Amino acid sequence: MKYLQVTFRHSAETIHPMHEFVCDHGRYDEYHLVNWNFATPDANTLLFHVRGPREPYEGALREVEGVRSFEVAPLGDDRFYVYVMDEPDETGRGLMDAFSRPSIAAVPPLSYRMDRSVSIGVLGEPDRLWEVFEATPDGIDVDIERVGQYAADPAVAGARLTDRQREAVRVAQELGYYEVPRDATVADVANALDCSTGTAAEHLQKAAAELLGDLDC
Repeated sequence: MKYLQVTFRHSAETIHPMHEFVCDHGRYDEYHLVNWNFATPDANTLLFHVRGPREPYEGALREVEGVRSFEVAPLGDDRFYVYVMDEPDETGRGLMDAFSRPSIAAVPPLSYRMDRSVSIGVLGEPDRLWEVFEATPDGIDVDIERVGQYAADPAVAGARLTDRQREAVRVAQELGYYEVPRDATVADVANALDCSTGTAAEHLQKAAAELLGDLDC
């Protein structure tokens, strides 16, 4: 199994309006897609973590065509989670199709950079990985930043998890959150843990960072 750190560089026609907004605004330090659920080709459920001013972001998001609904969970003066349901555009559907292939696992978070590029880790069989890149929509350039083997030791990495993080991962597994396609959402995990969606997402994100920290990159 190969692990790749990949950077996508969008054209002016393919960049998402919210990515373009945070780049142009100048006051956003972090913008990550930490979890997602592509339930159908016409509906996405997305959870973002954003560091920057909340009100301008909300105002811009209200103007984006295809956004059905969203909810913001503040984490302080300059950090917040955004839970979004939207209808993907042509580029979004193309990316969904590219990554919805057997033996492929995208490793969150997906990081939107302020130079208008997007970075994500991908695990999979070498032949399948190349299929992903070949299926990437026109107008997006793909750069492979790092190549390595998947070498994490779950027994060692798992020992570094907090009890709450370990519980979140266990519940997510039981509910089918890690199945392909997913049988549960972050909200389902949050309900089972009796916590907010943002808190559940943070537990899963931090657990993933620990469990994948031993990748040989």
